[in-house]
Amino acid sequence: MVTHTLSTKVPVDLRRQVDEIAAIEKRAASSVVRLAIELYVNTYFELHPQFQADILEARAAILEGDVEDYEFG
Repeated sequence: MVTHTLSTKVPVDLRRQVDEIAAIEKRAASSVVRLAIELYVNTYFELHPQFQADILEARAAILEGDVEDYEFG
């Protein structure tokens, strides 16, 4: 498998959590991050296309400040 390097910045707390998982699982932190990315990407592409479109539409609305309050019941 050909691999490429992907660099990113993450909040300190997230890095600590990745390091904690890596220690528990006796893996490198980069391995934990790679597995997390694989899970996210696989899940993303397994979603029904309409559900995917709804998520993207909702995200765009949130970024524009168009948010509705949610009420229980």
